[in-house]
Amino acid sequence: MRKAPLALLLALASATAAGTALAVAAAGPDGPGQIYDYYDDTGQHVGHFAIDCDGNIDKWGHGTSHYEVGYYICDPDPR
Repeated sequence: MRKAPLALLLALASATAAGTALAVAAAGPDGPGQIYDYYDDTGQHVGHFAIDCDGNIDKWGHGTSHYEVGYYICDPDPR
């Protein structure tokens, strides 16, 4: 019976490691652009803040403690 919790723990650790590796790969050598979307307590989208790969800022609304983070994949040598 102890094997099930251990297997679950190992699966979660593996998924976390894979997610971290993907986030690092998406960052690229020059770093990522970042996207934050903010939500109120009812789940309504109330704010947005983004910095693109060129450092341009796009924002509206307001920040809250409920948010999701995303990243742009930045090309280190755009041509």
